[in-house]
Amino acid sequence: MWKNLPKQVKRYLLFYSLSGFSFSAFIAAPTLGRLLNISIEKIGWLFSAAYVFQAILTYFLGKKFETISVNHGYAIARFFFAMGSLLFILTKNAYTFVVAQLLLGVTDVFYPCQVMYERALFPPKQREEIYSMQFLITEFTKAVVYFLLVFLLARQMKDLRFLTFIFGSMFVANLFYAFSLVKVLPHVETGSSLHESHVPAGNTNGAFISMMFHQYLAYLSFSFSSFLVISYYLIDHFKLDSSSPFLFEMVFSISVVVSYLWKKRVNSSSVRNLIIGSVLIILTFVAWFVPNVYVFFISHTIMGLGFILWFPAKEHIKMSLSPRELGRWEGFFQGLNILSRTFVPVVSTQIAGKLGHRWVFLTSSLIFTASLISAIPALRWYHRYAERIRA
Repeated sequence: MWKNLPKQVKRYLLFYSLSGFSFSAFIAAPTLGRLLNISIEKIGWLFSAAYVFQAILTYFLGKKFETISVNHGYAIARFFFAMGSLLFILTKNAYTFVVAQLLLGVTDVFYPCQVMYERALFPPKQREEIYSMQFLITEFTKAVVYFLLVFLLARQMKDLRFLTFIFGSMFVANLFYAFSLVKVLPHVETGSSLHESHVPAGNTNGAFISMMFHQYLAYLSFSFSSFLVISYYLIDHFKLDSSSPFLFEMVFSISVVVSYLWKKRVNSSSVRNLIIGSVLIILTFVAWFVPNVYVFFISHTIMGLGFILWFPAKEHIKMSLSPRELGRWEGFFQGLNILSRTFVPVVSTQIAGKLGHRWVFLTSSLIFTASLISAIPALRWYHRYAERIRA
C-alpha cells in the first residue's frame, strides 16, 4: 500500500503524524484544570465560553475557505495551536486558561482547510486506504509518545512539571508543522481545487447532507464524553494520577495499530465498515456505564476497533458525495459543531457533577445511535453510486 502512494501523499502523511502528537494537548488541558483546582462545573463554563467565539468565526469563514490558499489556512490553524500550548505553560488561573483554550480551538475553526487539502491531494480510488493509513500513523505516534510519557517521563516529573513539558513540546511541534505547510508540503491553490481524478458524484445534495449530519452527531457524542469529563473521572473517581488520561488514550492507540494488521486483509465495503464501526463505538460508550476501572480501560480497545472501521469509511463516503463547494458546507457544519460545544461542556459537566459521569457516557451512546440512523440515506445512495461505478 505504502509503495503505491504518490510521493506527495507519503510526505504529507509523515508530517501529519505530528497531529497525533499534538492530541496530547487536548488531554493535558482539562488535566491542568483539575490540578489548578478548577471544579468540573466551572471548567465546563470556561470551555463553553471559548467555543462561542469559535462557532461564530467558523460560520462566517466557511465560504472564504473555498477561495483562500488551503495551505495558509491550515498553517494558521497550527500556529494558533502552538500559541495556545505556550499560553497553557503560563496559566495560573481560570482567565488565562480560557484564553489558552480559545487559541487552541482555532484549529477547529480552520478544520475545513484540512478537509479540502486532503480532497485535492488524495487519489479518490485510494482514499479509504489512505485514511486508514493516516489514522494508523497518527495512532502509532500516540502509542509511542504516550508510552514514553506514562512509563518514563511521569516518573521523573510530577503533575505541573509533567504537563509543562507536554505543552512545551506541542508549541515546538506545531510551529514546525505550520512552517512545513507553507514551505515543504505540496501546495493546493484554493479550497475548490479537486484531485485530477476526482469526479463529483452528481446530484447528491440530500445524501451528502445526510452524511454531514451523521458526522455532526458523531462528533457531538464525542464532545459529551471528551477528556474534559474523562480526565476528571479518572482522577476523582478512580483516584489515579495526572498521567492516567494518557494511559487511557494509549490503550486506544495500541488497539488501532493492532487492528490495522487484520483490517488490511479484510475486503469489506465502506458502507459495511461504517455500520460495524459505529456499532462498536456505541457499545464502548455503553460499557463505560459500568463504574469499574478495568472495564473502563479495556473497553477502549473496542473503541479502537470501531474507529479503524468507522473513520476511514466515513471520510471516503463523505468525499465521494461532496460537491465542489465543500468549504461552505464544512464551514457550516463545523460552525454548528462548535456552536453545540458552547453548551455541551456545561451540560456534560453538570450531569457528571450531579448525577455521575456514567450518565454522560450513556448520553453519548444515544447520540451516536442517532448519528448512525441519520446516515441511512447517504449509505443507501452511496451503495447505488458505488455499484454504478463498478459497472
